[in-house]
Parts: sequence; C-alpha cells; structure tokens
Amino acid sequence: MKNLKNYFTFFLLILFLNSCDQKRNTSFEKFDFGNGYSIDLPEKYSKTKELTWQAGEHSYFNISLGQIGNSNLKTELTDYLASRNTDDLFDNSQFIRTEEFEENGIKGIISFYEEDLKKQGAGIVTLTSYGVFAIVRNDTEQFTINSMALSDNNFAQISKSIKSIIRKERTLNIPVANKFDKNKAIEDGYQVFQEDGFMVKCNKEIKLDRLRIQQMKQSGMDDNSRPFHVFDNGTDYNINVSSFVSVLAGQSEQEITAYNKNDLDYYQTKFDEMSINNNRGKFKEFDAVYYDNTQNGRTTKAVFFHHKMKSYMLQVTDDNNVEKKFQDFIKTFEII
Repeated sequence: MKNLKNYFTFFLLILFLNSCDQKRNTSFEKFDFGNGYSIDLPEKYSKTKELTWQAGEHSYFNISLGQIGNSNLKTELTDYLASRNTDDLFDNSQFIRTEEFEENGIKGIISFYEEDLKKQGAGIVTLTSYGVFAIVRNDTEQFTINSMALSDNNFAQISKSIKSIIRKERTLNIPVANKFDKNKAIEDGYQVFQEDGFMVKCNKEIKLDRLRIQQMKQSGMDDNSRPFHVFDNGTDYNINVSSFVSVLAGQSEQEITAYNKNDLDYYQTKFDEMSINNNRGKFKEFDAVYYDNTQNGRTTKAVFFHHKMKSYMLQVTDDNNVEKKFQDFIKTFEII
C-alpha cells in the first residue's frame, strides 16, 4: 500500500510538473500588420493571409481594419455581434464574459462566447467552439477582431494577444520639440481633430455632420467618410476625410503613392465629364486637385488631396468673395 501511495504521489507530481512546463513553454510570435502595427500571437498560429492566422483546421484569428465608429466600444461590439449571420454556421450562442482594457495607447473591449459550430461532413457534425470577438482602437484607427478555437483554454492566450497590439514607434529620431502639442494648438486658436489627422481655424465650431453620415448609410454608400461642416454668417465650410486603410493596408509606400495619384486622376476625369472647372496643383506639400462650380448664384471652391491612407476635401461655398474666404480657410488647415 505504501508503494502504491508513493507511486500515486509520484504520478501526480509528474502531471503537475508537465502542466507547469506547458504553461512555461507557451510562447508567442510577433507579426506586423496594417499601417505599422504589431501583434503577439501564440506560436501555433501561422499567417495564411494578410490579416488572417490559423492553428489547424478549426482555429483562426482574423483582424479587419476600418474607420473609427461614432459610438462607444460596447455599442460597436454589440452592433458587430448582432450583424453576424447565425442562421447557418452557428447555433446556441452563449455569452461568457467581457473584458475591457487600455494599454500601449490602444483601448478595446473583448467578448467571449461558447457556441455550436455546424460542420458538414458525414452528415452534419456539431462542434463546440469558443469565440473571441473584440473592437480595438487608438486615436486614428479601429480594428475588429474575431477568433475561433475548439478549446476555451484559448481564451487567455487570445486575450493576451489582443492586448499586445501596439503601433511601432516611427518618430524616434524626431526631436521632442517637433512633436504635436495639442494644448498649444488649441491655445493658438485651432480646432483639433486628432483622430482624423487635422486641425484648422474657423470662427465657429466645426462639427461632425452626423445627419449626412446617416443619409450616406441609408443610401448604401461606403462608410469610410467623415464629413465635417459649419455654417458661418452665410458661408458653408466643409471638410471631408475618407479612410482607405481597408484597401491599402499592407501595401508598400510606392503602391500607396500610385493609388493616391490614380484617385486624383479619376476625380479630374469625372470633373471634366461634368464640365466642372478643375486644375492640378499643390496644396502645401501635397499633390492636389482644385475645382470650382457655381449653382443657383452660389460658388463653391474646393481642394482635394491625399495623405498616406486618407483623402481630404476642403470646400467653401458662398455667393460673394468666395476666393478670399477659401484661401483664408485653407491656409489654416494643417495635417497632424
């Protein structure tokens, strides 16, 4: 009996040591993605596409790049989960818990689910799968993440991976004095829109045009634009910022430059077809298209240009002295 107890104790000790060894040996591999970001994923995952990783047949991790939403993170995640089609693949979805975090300049919300995954094989096979869904963002970009595995042991690892997302520092050689100072900009009279990458001066407060966004969504237009507007003493001021991260993520600087040039060419062609006056030129250091048009006695003057993965349109409309108002407005516009 004593020998049996000793054997049993030894057996438990081996199991314990093996378990500890497995925990110690859990390692992660760093992957780059998007516009200068990195993430640490368990080493069992390998990259299969630009923003997709897999670990065997049934475990995957996917990132979708997109524009920052207008609601808070909880609402964004709720809307995303509600939009998933659960009729065919998933059934009996059961919520487990939610985590929120803020690290490395990134904040996010992570939700964990257990659900039945129906797989077509010899008949229909139902597997219990464990899903992780997250909305993650910083000041300029937002990521939607979904991951699936056949073990809930994956939860802790995937949560750690999501929290590891960081934007790699690319301004190490820039003196501190040259970095953007938001408080100083506001003191100097600028309205700062940091998440959209610009600041500008105007007598009245420029606001995001939520009504126009809603109209665009109802019309089925791509949700990649952020329109801003203010009406000041008879003059309309408009700024539109469009993100092309979902199109350009992972592409080289040369490819992004070529895309931006082609987009300017496209708009000039459309303006010509519509008999809208336009010409190619420079806006500060950016290649740009300037255009103007008169309708119902009101003249619009505008400039359109790209910077990295975004386009910017600045537009002023009035029935008199438009040129001066336009020039005064665009002189105060700065990319940050």
